[in-house]
Amino acid sequence: MMKAKYIAKAVNAVYSGNKELNFTGIATDSRSIKEGELFVALVGDKFDGHDYCKAAVEQGAAGVLISKNVLGLGEDTAVFVVKDTLLAYQQIARAYRRQFMKLKVFGVTGSNGKTSTKDLLAVCLGSKYNVLKTKGNFNNEIGLPKTLLEISSSTDIAVVEMGMRGIGQIASLCNIAEPDSGLITNVGECHMELLGSIENIAKAKSEIVLNLPADGYAVLNGDDEYVRKIATLTKAKVILFGMGENCDYRGSDIVTSVAGTSFICTEKSTGRSVPIKLQLIGTHNVYNALSAIAGAVCYGVPMEESARVLGTARLTESRQEIIYIGDITFINDAYNASPASMEAALKTLAEAKKAAKNNGRTIAVLADMLELGSVSESGHRRVGRWAVEIGTDFILTYGKEAAYISDEAAKLGGQTKHCANRQEAADILRRFTEAGDIILLKGSRIMQVDKMLELFK
Repeated sequence: MMKAKYIAKAVNAVYSGNKELNFTGIATDSRSIKEGELFVALVGDKFDGHDYCKAAVEQGAAGVLISKNVLGLGEDTAVFVVKDTLLAYQQIARAYRRQFMKLKVFGVTGSNGKTSTKDLLAVCLGSKYNVLKTKGNFNNEIGLPKTLLEISSSTDIAVVEMGMRGIGQIASLCNIAEPDSGLITNVGECHMELLGSIENIAKAKSEIVLNLPADGYAVLNGDDEYVRKIATLTKAKVILFGMGENCDYRGSDIVTSVAGTSFICTEKSTGRSVPIKLQLIGTHNVYNALSAIAGAVCYGVPMEESARVLGTARLTESRQEIIYIGDITFINDAYNASPASMEAALKTLAEAKKAAKNNGRTIAVLADMLELGSVSESGHRRVGRWAVEIGTDFILTYGKEAAYISDEAAKLGGQTKHCANRQEAADILRRFTEAGDIILLKGSRIMQVDKMLELFK
């Protein structure tokens, strides 16, 4: 994979060992180390990889990358010593990415929908190219290098998700991945606790397009006022997607059923239209699909081909996963939550009921949305108001912040119950649910709303 001498140069390490040694891979988890790999001893708040260097060597690691002295490694172990092992890990990933001169990297970010969009973009591009994509949500300073280090000589395009918690973090990820093109799904109230305003969130997201090359593409949500402004910040070719007339790839004639969503995608420059059928519910997934179609066209994938593969596309687990258990339909969207994604999920719930055309009720099981900072109460209250306005039949909440959802819903006449914890909510749900009901599961990942499914399976 990479010779020791190239790694030593990339990270400016003090190296002891055979300079011609060729490592078979790079690993940060000693439990899954493979023969011949380099073990990088990362240091976190609750762990220190240096404590596992010896175990990694015993399991076959050919070398270790460390920032402090480790005893008992053996004379044959190659050792790289650096000041910061995380920075060195990132530098290795960047150096490795640069080995593939013909490789294209497509970065994806946004407040909501970035993982779903990443999945759909990879599907569309995959109809023509060999595509590597971020697994799950490995979208941070550790996950991104891990993805890049999985590039092979057969990889044509890497679709990498980029998350952030503050200003400068996406810029840092771009410095590692060096994307040729970038996509921004939207800008919404996420990480408000750290960023403080929508304007700051937009600024942080814009970092993905700032240094794109002139022959690259910036695929942007043309219906989002904050994202549209970002178009002026890049020298790459700007491609807009959305429902508005100004969008290069526009969605219209949206029809939702319990089985999925269909719409028409129209290309502004040619006037050509293509029907799209998704096995996904909701208008927000139309946006995700439109952005994927637009991004794939940039690299020569016809709209018709994207339409074909999108018809069977599935998302990362717990992102609007439709599950049928007996006569009950679950919309498992419990991977994460923000006010915007909550609103989209509630609209999806209402659309599913309308499409079902039966007497089943809609039940929204909602838990805390985290990292909203000073707007947490107002954000949760907006969700309660939306739930009532959209016509949700019953709103079941748990968590300290989610109490505001229930309180606001009750004020507006909604049928709602707030619970002390997930177990109480689960007990109520089990007693309350009837055949034909459609149940939405939504909340921040740490709230584990999807655990409700275990009661019914």
